[in-house]
Amino acid sequence: MEEQGYIEIRVDNINNSLTPKDVDINEIKNVISDIETFLYPTREEKKLRPQISYDIESGSAKHKFYLPISAVILFNGLTTEIHKRKSLDFLDYKRQEVIDKFQKKAIKEGFTIEFNNSLSEESSLIIDTNTNYDMIAPQFYESEFYLYGEIYQEGGKNPNIHISTSKFGNVTISATKEQILDGEKKTYKPYGVKVKGKKSLSDGKFNDLKLVEFINYRPAFDKSLLDKIIDRASKNLNKITNLDQWIDGLKTEGI
Repeated sequence: MEEQGYIEIRVDNINNSLTPKDVDINEIKNVISDIETFLYPTREEKKLRPQISYDIESGSAKHKFYLPISAVILFNGLTTEIHKRKSLDFLDYKRQEVIDKFQKKAIKEGFTIEFNNSLSEESSLIIDTNTNYDMIAPQFYESEFYLYGEIYQEGGKNPNIHISTSKFGNVTISATKEQILDGEKKTYKPYGVKVKGKKSLSDGKFNDLKLVEFINYRPAFDKSLLDKIIDRASKNLNKITNLDQWIDGLKTEGI
């Protein structure tokens, strides 16, 4: 079993009078969620994260998280680097958002927020009313996308496919020889493709796309098939308590 350690978010007010009893449960929930995101910013990382235990202690209000020492090292490294650089520009956007939330809270409530951990006796980062870290907007985001159109070229020395879509124009997607040669020749046929890559937030263009799989594309509308799918899906959708939130959590695009 990996060695355990802790990280601590110590919050105090101007009068040094804050106690755990003054902390609302919504604030506790937000701190827990923010620390989880700071350590594990992606959905995949959250699924694979180790067990984290939580406690709130006196001495102002100390939010303590007990977790493997590797996570403590990551936390200490990131917060120390923020302090040294006086900048968030090296962090991914989700981690920037977490620090920005703590900063806004400190300014609004007059709080001093100390980031501590079991590796150091001194705070690795302190955020207060004088802190001024600017967020750097991301230029793109990474995800999976679905594209539909006509494949007009495939192969080449560096294997790739070229697909003409009505929504995004002509798009180039890298692939393996095995993916291209598998099955029938696809040139000049309508196809769907599932890809991984980057999409620009400024102009919506794709970059570094890699083929995941081909999808047989049937543009002809089949109402009976649609009705069957809707009926089948409705049974599971009724089990979802917050459908809007579930839909917002979907990360695919182009469907």
